[in-house]
Amino acid sequence: MKHLVFACFYCMTSLVVHHFNSSPIAADEEAKVNRTRFYIAAQDGKDATLFLVPGDFHNVGSPAFSSDGQKLAFDGWKSQNGESFSNVQIIVANADGSNMKVIGPGAMPSWSPGGNRIAFSQPSPYGVAIMNADGSQIKVIQERGWGAQWSPDGRKIAYSISDSGKANIQIYDLIEETKSLVFPPGESPYSSLYWNMSWSPDSNWLCFKGRNAAKKTYEVGTVNVAGMKEGFKVHYKNKKAPSADFAWHPQGDKIIFFPNLTPAALFQFNPAEDKDPEPFNTVVKGKVNGGVCFTPDGQNLLFTVRGEE
Repeated sequence: MKHLVFACFYCMTSLVVHHFNSSPIAADEEAKVNRTRFYIAAQDGKDATLFLVPGDFHNVGSPAFSSDGQKLAFDGWKSQNGESFSNVQIIVANADGSNMKVIGPGAMPSWSPGGNRIAFSQPSPYGVAIMNADGSQIKVIQERGWGAQWSPDGRKIAYSISDSGKANIQIYDLIEETKSLVFPPGESPYSSLYWNMSWSPDSNWLCFKGRNAAKKTYEVGTVNVAGMKEGFKVHYKNKKAPSADFAWHPQGDKIIFFPNLTPAALFQFNPAEDKDPEPFNTVVKGKVNGGVCFTPDGQNLLFTVRGEE
């Protein structure tokens, strides 16, 4: 079924854009409002097209498809109305972008494998939580945690926490109801670890963005969730911060991210290789600004673009 859904993406794009241009935001679009939109491209970056104009949410990000390919979730706020991140909401839509619904306050939605629940972060009260896919039954799993991401096997949720004056990654095992740290207590090299980490398809690794406390650089790394002694590698570092969002291809051999360099472009690397990231060539109107995710079948990449159109 999911292959049928994604085979329809490109033919549905014109329908979705038409749907939103027929809404009250049509006048804004005709006036070429500077806002964020979702684009979709083939997994090699070719044939990028406008996928979704997300209603009156002019700032959006953190896209995530449910594993069955039926739903899309993301976060956003109405910056044109003076809203900021403190007003962030979680929005759920059909996988083709239709039938958008706000399910409640929160950010960085991450689907459970069954698609019935969502892990997310909430600015107030600050922490990470789980809720039903309709926004009901919220359960806080870690106060002061941030950037919760559900593992593909459904067993674990990863998020960043403060630990002994450093930033660390905590793994919450939903089956055993245990919590463990990826970096040994007090030994993390990072002063900050950011949101929108990405799990490997086998649920054994995480890709993350961190601020190295000693080197004063931003790093993109991968680490084994059993602990850094089981595997830890830095793939990219720069004094300029990359975007904190990563798309790990379902085959496991490619990670896409936005290094926030000039000219603006997405980059890719194979986590199993010792090679520098290279450009992920795709052409769009506007500026790529970081929110990325693959469709569950790996055939397409969804990403955010900021600009007038």
